[in-house]
Amino acid sequence: MRDKNSWLVFLVVVILCCCANVAAQVRIELEPKQGTNEKKSYALRRQIPEATLPCTPEVKTWWDALRDAGDAVRQSRGSDGDRKKFAALLEEGAAKSFKPPVEDRKPLFLVQVEPRFTEDGRRHRINGTIRLRVEFRADGTVGEVTPKNSLGHGLDEAAVEAARKAVFLPAIENGEFVSFTTQMEMSFHVY
Repeated sequence: MRDKNSWLVFLVVVILCCCANVAAQVRIELEPKQGTNEKKSYALRRQIPEATLPCTPEVKTWWDALRDAGDAVRQSRGSDGDRKKFAALLEEGAAKSFKPPVEDRKPLFLVQVEPRFTEDGRRHRINGTIRLRVEFRADGTVGEVTPKNSLGHGLDEAAVEAARKAVFLPAIENGEFVSFTTQMEMSFHVY
């Protein structure tokens, strides 16, 4: 009987060692605009704001549809259908030369994807942070993603892939969507 219990304990320990807990985090460095209220709830800060600048009824209808699509993206955590609808509305606005009816602002991130830990990274128990320079384009796509350091073991590529999956409302400057480049950090930890 003791041999069966020893074998079972050994098997559990092996399984736990093979399945080490891993975690990944994303941090994007955007400096807050002067005069912003830091006490706004996280959810409100991630919502596309209502139109506050004068605009035509057609632009208002488009903006309201974009806001609704943004909420759907956030709630579904970026399902393919919601991403496509949001992207189509950004594209429609560009095709019709619509201007965002809100004040200037930095990009608004609706979904940030955590990087996937690779098997090689897990096996080697790699811990650390990868800093990326990421271009968030005016059309709502992610442009150039450049790692500033490396962890190896496929984690750099996983971080780049995760950065490319971000869904965001582009930065707004002088009533136009503009590209914005910033630093993003992806952390990997084995516990």
